[in-house]
Amino acid sequence: MTAPAGLALALLSAALINLGFLLQHRGLTSGVRREALGATLAAALRNPTWLGGQLLGWTGFGAQIVAVAIAPLALVQAFAAGGLALSVPLAAGLFSYRLARPQVLAVLTIAVALASLPIDFGTGRDHLEPAALLICVIAAAALGAALYAIRSAVTQAIAAGIFYGIADGAIKAVATGWRHVGASALASPWSAVAAVATFAGFLCFQRALRDGDAVSAISLMTTLAAVAALVCGVLAFGESLGTTPAALAIHVTAIVIVLGCVPVLAAAHAALARGSRRAPALDAPYPLRPGYGSPG
Repeated sequence: MTAPAGLALALLSAALINLGFLLQHRGLTSGVRREALGATLAAALRNPTWLGGQLLGWTGFGAQIVAVAIAPLALVQAFAAGGLALSVPLAAGLFSYRLARPQVLAVLTIAVALASLPIDFGTGRDHLEPAALLICVIAAAALGAALYAIRSAVTQAIAAGIFYGIADGAIKAVATGWRHVGASALASPWSAVAAVATFAGFLCFQRALRDGDAVSAISLMTTLAAVAALVCGVLAFGESLGTTPAALAIHVTAIVIVLGCVPVLAAAHAALARGSRRAPALDAPYPLRPGYGSPG
């Protein structure tokens, strides 16, 4: 029963994280966009909306750590990607926002796709290939650092997703070690990798939210985090997307559907972040103009 509990926790944690992102974006866009990141974050520390978003986000992150520890990494990240299907309706009710028909359809589609994922899903429980995970971490970290250096909102969001995926892989490694050696697993180098990667992802995502729009930032970060974690799960933990060819095809299709629905719900997230009470017009569903939430 631990895997179903982990998946339920993954969905709940993703909803909290996404609600936190929404409040963080509201807080960041209420200041000056063109300040240095350090100055922006210093101002954000005095913003109760941003601080509330951080509280929700870190609470969700703590729940995600538990989810990663007790359920397959690839499966947890797929459910995390579908977290918008829970957070958007919750936020819509909280902020009196009217969802558009495509957004309602996206919520229902994600729900069906997620329901199909646990069926015949392979897992490499208690199994870790340290060399494979190290190669994944080094390659992904190098790519993330290169993208961060470009300093565009899009590359920052992609880098954030990669770093968060690395962090999830490292957390899974610590959890796997815990089952074998107990609490001493916390002293492993993977704990340091998880902490550094999480902080790097945080910095990249805050810059992406500040300099770009929430739709592309959330969509790219969510997608890349899912892909990076999926690669780590398959290569380093012996996980499988299906024990039969039919199951593999169903699960790959479901994951693609979930990720494909993310931009639709991220549009609602963006509208909520800027304080709109209505869904975007059907002829212009995604407010992609950079800086849409800046003052004036």
